[in-house]
Amino acid sequence: PRAPPPPPPPPPARAASRAGATITVTHEIGSGRPNATIAVPFADIARVDPGLRMYHLVVRDPRGRVLASQVTNYQHDHRGAQYDDLVFAYDFAAGEKRAVFTVEPVAKATAPEPPCAYARLVPERYDDLAWENDRIAHRMYGPALNSEAAGRERLRGSGIDIWGKRVTYPIIDRWYAKGHDQFHKDDEGEGYDIYSIGGSRGAGGTGVWDGTKLWTSDNFAKAEVLSNGPRRVAFRLNFAPWEAGALGSVSEIKQITTDCGRNFHAVESVFDLPGAEAIIGIGITEHPHADGFPKAVLTKDPEGRWMSFWEENKDGALGIAVILGAGESPAGFAHEPPAKSPGNANNLLLVSAKDGAPVRYFTGAAWSGSGQFKDRAAWEDHVRKHAERALKPMSIAVSARP
Repeated sequence: PRAPPPPPPPPPARAASRAGATITVTHEIGSGRPNATIAVPFADIARVDPGLRMYHLVVRDPRGRVLASQVTNYQHDHRGAQYDDLVFAYDFAAGEKRAVFTVEPVAKATAPEPPCAYARLVPERYDDLAWENDRIAHRMYGPALNSEAAGRERLRGSGIDIWGKRVTYPIIDRWYAKGHDQFHKDDEGEGYDIYSIGGSRGAGGTGVWDGTKLWTSDNFAKAEVLSNGPRRVAFRLNFAPWEAGALGSVSEIKQITTDCGRNFHAVESVFDLPGAEAIIGIGITEHPHADGFPKAVLTKDPEGRWMSFWEENKDGALGIAVILGAGESPAGFAHEPPAKSPGNANNLLLVSAKDGAPVRYFTGAAWSGSGQFKDRAAWEDHVRKHAERALKPMSIAVSARP
């Protein structure tokens, strides 16, 4: 008898050659963009391939190399696959103004990479919210620190603190485990808490400026970590209403995003204002001048879009800068002297804010102990380049893979 005909071939599994997506990124800056963070709304990718899942995809660069990536998911408890962004980094060389990336499905779940960005609420230290990446670490003060439970340590302050790192691995849990007094020492050679802010603005804290006084909030009232690495950290802080002089009662919701390999972090602050608009001050702390050290240098952008501060003391040199995002309306600069002498002053970058509309800016810092920047000139060159890139964001287009 004749052999039965062979069975028909099975249908292709998700048409593998066409599954996934193509991401085309363009920009205008001829000098290149080293370590450019690319965040693609996952909804755009899902429209091209609804079957992609966060742990079952890889991103390839124009040469076909797999790039480290992360899919953020800010709403952790939901039905179905509802992600926020696909995040990865790429070094645009000088003159390279266009790059095409592919997103490909993979059957086996990708293994987690070691985290280089990390954040957590620290209830064992009066509700600090601490975050870091492989370059720098920060913290902000929570509600317990401004309560009777804090005793003599009680502090009202919504500025941004700085911890200097000599290492690229996460240190937050390691340092808190040592205890408060010990993470003010560099006993392990990893770095330490190098900064003092008290109630001042630190590295990019905000307030409402009335022309002579900066009205600031209490410590944050609520914190929520939205994404916790390995490559992107994002968290949201709610600040209870506070009085801002003649303006009345004001409140703020602040969201901070930190990516690997960057000294600057993206901030989005939304203010609930009693009127249509107000002037917001984004501050950098100025400490009393230390004898034997050069006087601190404040550098202001002539167009009012950024300012950089460089100061030296017994802990080394520290560079701090704040930069307005594209589309923001600069409103000049101001200086708020300390409430008492000696004390910390605030240098302020001013920006116009509208009720309920986000104010977007970047804040960043670098410590000489990290070896990342040779001197003030190197830091300010980095600030200027970041400000240029902030004014000219990249364009991203998503399409089906050919």
